[in-house]
Amino acid sequence: MLRTLKPVRRLGGTISMPGDKSIAHRVALMSIISHGPLRVKNFPGNLDCLTSLKAAQAFGVQVSKDGEEMVLTPPEELTFEPEMTVDCGNSGTTARLLAGIISGKDCEVTLAGDESLSRRPMKRIIAPLSEMGAEVFADEDHLPMRIRGRKLIPFEYRMPVASAQVKSSLLLAGMASSCSVTVREETITRDHTERMVVELGEGLTVTDIKPITVPDPDDPRKKRREMPEDYKREIRITGQAKINGGAVDIPGDISTASFFLAAAAISGRTIAVSNVGLNPTRTGFLDYLRSVGAKVEISDREVISGEPRGTVTVTGDRLKAKKISGSQTVALIDEIPIVAVMAAFANGTTVIRNAGELKVKESDRLQATAENLKLMGIKCGLLADGLVIDGGAQLPGTDFKSFGDHRIAMAFSIASLFLVGPSTIDDDSVVGISCPDFYEILDRIKQ
Repeated sequence: MLRTLKPVRRLGGTISMPGDKSIAHRVALMSIISHGPLRVKNFPGNLDCLTSLKAAQAFGVQVSKDGEEMVLTPPEELTFEPEMTVDCGNSGTTARLLAGIISGKDCEVTLAGDESLSRRPMKRIIAPLSEMGAEVFADEDHLPMRIRGRKLIPFEYRMPVASAQVKSSLLLAGMASSCSVTVREETITRDHTERMVVELGEGLTVTDIKPITVPDPDDPRKKRREMPEDYKREIRITGQAKINGGAVDIPGDISTASFFLAAAAISGRTIAVSNVGLNPTRTGFLDYLRSVGAKVEISDREVISGEPRGTVTVTGDRLKAKKISGSQTVALIDEIPIVAVMAAFANGTTVIRNAGELKVKESDRLQATAENLKLMGIKCGLLADGLVIDGGAQLPGTDFKSFGDHRIAMAFSIASLFLVGPSTIDDDSVVGISCPDFYEILDRIKQ
């Protein structure tokens, strides 16, 4: 539905976020192979996470409510319908993690998705799952994807690209098949799967590779620091690894919070988000806010269900441009659209590189972001793997395009708050994929 968005003079307040999507996907899908019930607080109601929940139900998981908790009760024995097909909707996380579980079970299941998901790459999981012994059939490595699972072989894998979804798919495949799996990462990615297994089960270890001191070959009197391996982290599960069951309290989603924290940064006002997840693999956006001139404070820190959380308060100031590349881009990959919006209001030229992954999301987010920035009157160059954005101008309201992508719609809805005159977004319903309450929360910070 077309939505009209008007600029505001003042913003502020304290808000809370729906539950973290990454954690919710994992608890829903892990319930399929859990050995006991999972009691879940703050499960979000977005379409993607509900897709994972429905997928779990398709495999026999019973979903019930007990007060504020959702109870996921696994079946005593998994059953599979003949020619079974599971609809993954728009959710790449559902498809990739579920593919791992199916690969480790004696079954044959087809994973399907909507038009957008059917364009997204699956080779990154097809190749390693096939090496483990699963049979995977997909036309040009896209959905629909037919998986014939079986007893898998022990597997060691060095991640060629930074992807928490691929890593989680392989770990869940090993757990489903009771075989050992070792994954090595050069770039450390989201570790919600690892934390959840440690919190609710057993058989998983994480080893961080630390630099060591060695003699300098050029001068034996000196020492130097070097990495003993060419990777930074090793995650290993044994053949006995399992989920026993237990309680999961999901913190607020920091990726969704980034849109509102960005609004504070641009406006020069103060916005606080309470009970938001502070997993160190997810806080790159807070580091970015500090680096471009915003003040970031964290209070009420605690760890619940293995996940750190707290209250994040951001106060804006005059923003400055900053180059983004390499591991920083990886840490900000979901937030690049809102980072680009911030760049439009910053002094100087922002260069974003190593973001080619955004071309195969729900939309080509690089192109979608560039087109909307140009509609605002921003000078924006589209690179092969990124963007160049000249910011700092006073900008008119415009008619934004969502491109069927929730993050694009949310990012440019935030932009509209600071333009001269009203704007529109062509389809506000797409925010339901990740945050159906987005516009209600937005209204709460308007003063």
